[in-house]
Amino acid sequence: MSAELTPDQILRVVAALEAAWGGDEDALAALVRGGHREQPLAQLITHYGASRLQSMLLVVTGIVRLDGPDLQEALSEFREGLISHMTTIALSMMAGWAHTAGDDVRATGELARQVMRALLSFTTDGDDPREVQALLAHLRANAVAHS
Repeated sequence: MSAELTPDQILRVVAALEAAWGGDEDALAALVRGGHREQPLAQLITHYGASRLQSMLLVVTGIVRLDGPDLQEALSEFREGLISHMTTIALSMMAGWAHTAGDDVRATGELARQVMRALLSFTTDGDDPREVQALLAHLRANAVAHS
């Protein structure tokens, strides 16, 4: 998989997160089917989820605000710590799940719901529908801003 997802891939993932969270199996099935030469949706969800979760960890730990030698020292300490170890394990499990999901709509939907739960755990105190919609709008806007 490429190092970065394209804006179109990100929008596909965000649409899948929304469809899975809202229980729209028809929309999710259409997204899983995808188009010619598109990467499997479960793999895209995993790649995107891992990227977002890693970014959020850097924000909540304050590492994102550092620079120079302080940044390098904080990153080194973070990589050696338990949070980094547990995150690596979780992301590895998620990647394995995506690999076995293939084109299975139910498995892809459950993966998408778990990614949403993880993202929401950093951004809200639950799953208030307004908060979920605000998060999805932010994720879409971020994809469009980077296109």
